[in-house]
Amino acid sequence: MHALVSFLPFAGVIAAAILGPRRVGRLVRSLTALVRRVERLRPEPPRPVGRPIEQIACDVRRLSNSFRRVPDDASFARFEGRRRAYDDVLVEACRAVEVEHLLQVLPPGPDLDRERRRVELVLWRVGLLLLDDVA
Repeated sequence: MHALVSFLPFAGVIAAAILGPRRVGRLVRSLTALVRRVERLRPEPPRPVGRPIEQIACDVRRLSNSFRRVPDDASFARFEGRRRAYDDVLVEACRAVEVEHLLQVLPPGPDLDRERRRVELVLWRVGLLLLDDVA
């Protein structure tokens, strides 16, 4: 590559001597336009879909702690809001690491609780720490 870069000015001087300055200018403009067209044809690099996994993991830990520490005197609406928020972020984590789940299909109850626990274990196995107070 270094040899090519040092050869280009020399090639430019020879081309100017042979073709003349006008033709060299046109040639440079034509080559520049060609390079731009080729660069436009190059596909864009893939963009990640969704939020970064680090942000999702942070939300999973925060909402997990919030869901598990609902006070005994909390209203049903408060408990249900925390459960839904936690399930939503678990669904997002499952999508990010391509884990199958039934969290959006099952109605609230023991089956959903078992599915949530299964998903938590699978996410833990793929490296997603779910609780802040785990050493």
